[in-house]
Amino acid sequence: MIKIQLQKVDIPPGGVHLALNVTLNEKQVRMVVDTGASRSVLDLHFFQELFPDAVLKQEESDSAGVGASGLSSFTSWIPSFFIESFEVKEYELALMDLSHVKASYNNLGEEAIYGVVGGDILERFEAMIDYSDFSLTLLD
Repeated sequence: MIKIQLQKVDIPPGGVHLALNVTLNEKQVRMVVDTGASRSVLDLHFFQELFPDAVLKQEESDSAGVGASGLSSFTSWIPSFFIESFEVKEYELALMDLSHVKASYNNLGEEAIYGVVGGDILERFEAMIDYSDFSLTLLD
């Protein structure tokens, strides 16, 4: 079990996102915890920079959500990645163009977001979010 401190991001007017750091291929990036997302998603272009030789599999249907619909989506297997210090092994990551998400955060003057940690990871590791101290607990 690990308890991860989340970063509270105020989204006007009156909204809140919870962000955390993820390390992929030794590169640390910021992602949003999204309990409404069925899958965890990383920006396609960023993924291709990190893993230029990775094999991409196009999804049969376009994805909806993360602020847009009709986005072409792909998947690719990675050996592991870290949510803070918590290692996730052998994971099929969903990939799509998240430039609209990055632009939204940029317009708010916030640090860039490269993806979302969604329901697949949250369920797999029996996640518990505590809003009293903005923490995420994951069980291995």
